[in-house]
Amino acid sequence: MADSEEQPHNPNKVYPAVAMYGPCTVRGLKQGETKLWCACGLSKKQPWCDGSHKGTGIKPLKWKVNKSQSLFAICACKYTKDAPFCDATHTNLPCEVEARQDNCTSVHLSDNKLCTGCGWVPDF
Repeated sequence: MADSEEQPHNPNKVYPAVAMYGPCTVRGLKQGETKLWCACGLSKKQPWCDGSHKGTGIKPLKWKVNKSQSLFAICACKYTKDAPFCDATHTNLPCEVEARQDNCTSVHLSDNKLCTGCGWVPDF
């Protein structure tokens, strides 16, 4: 990937918060079961949606478990290109996120839920 500081800010892109730089290992899913994968990064029930996305413009992904296996690596960084599965995007993501947040022109206040312009969330 190119140096993240060279990438221009895209005002039309919505950036989720990074819940965790790595996957959630999930067991016990049954074939045919429907889950809501958190796409905003704010859920306290990662990797599943708990409704925290309300007001962000980001919606969860409705996912139907289509295979029977004992273990799933579900994305927790929210930047995978194969949602809801981890594709290892988190490996190079920290520098990109930091650069995007450093260059964000929005005002980040502690009572903001999420800056979708850069993925910033307040420290709780």
